[in-house]
Amino acid sequence: MDLLCCETPTFSKTDRARRVEVAEQGVPRYLTSIVSSSLYWIDDDEAKDSIWTAASARLSERAGRNAMPSMTRSFTINNTLTISLHEPSLTGDNLGFKTWSSSLLLSQRLMDCRRYIPEGCTKVLELGAGTGLVGISAACLWNTHVLLTDLPEIVPNLQRNLEQNRDVITQNGGTVEARALDWADETDSPRDEQDKFMVILAADPIYSSEHPILLVNAVRRWISSSPGARFIVELPLRDRFDKERQDLRDTLRIHGFDLVAEGTDCGFDDWQGRDGRPAEVECWWSVWKPTGRVRSKQVGLSRP
Repeated sequence: MDLLCCETPTFSKTDRARRVEVAEQGVPRYLTSIVSSSLYWIDDDEAKDSIWTAASARLSERAGRNAMPSMTRSFTINNTLTISLHEPSLTGDNLGFKTWSSSLLLSQRLMDCRRYIPEGCTKVLELGAGTGLVGISAACLWNTHVLLTDLPEIVPNLQRNLEQNRDVITQNGGTVEARALDWADETDSPRDEQDKFMVILAADPIYSSEHPILLVNAVRRWISSSPGARFIVELPLRDRFDKERQDLRDTLRIHGFDLVAEGTDCGFDDWQGRDGRPAEVECWWSVWKPTGRVRSKQVGLSRP
């Protein structure tokens, strides 16, 4: 059963190297036969229960991320920073309960992004923080204060993860807090310039045609008017969201943001490819600065 265990994925290229490879062909049928067996040749009832439980768990692991129970897993950001996150069982309505590959890739890119933001940046906002990986990483790597926000139903688990990593954050000179923030609620706005943020972060924030304009409006409300302010975003290059990605670029341009830098990262996610291994994911990252110049809607932009 130990050899058939699917290790908790952390999107690391080294995960596969650590495992003893077992061919997947026939494994589900074998596990099903164990679950349905009476195990009559085993006298110890506790041993039987242990075997049935293990076989059921191995079957669930092969049924995809949606079938997995709640879990806690660790993500390596660099040689000195590892963050542990609790993830409740994933449902279609609560995608913020999962840590996405783009969040890990953006977290690992934050030190490189440091050159695009001013020295002494003391206020960072994360929109759609989910499990909190990006915001926690920013607090640790940039030694700064980060406000992590998401929808009300996501915030309790987000706060749990902040507490779970409180010692790591403190040791790295950062501070964090979390609260609910709905992008569509325009009444939830900063009172004055002092309440705004020099840097706004977002990872994998686009899941519908409404999200680009909602996200940009939220960024416009909360970002500082300082020339050094930056919006940093990373999202996967999913085929069925080509239009939404282009809408995000267009909407940022129209509402007075200039592209400072962009590129692509490659990682892995929980979903399995045809070979039974974690699926490779390509992500687009970009850094934007507000200019205050609202443009015409006729903007010709290349697709990422």
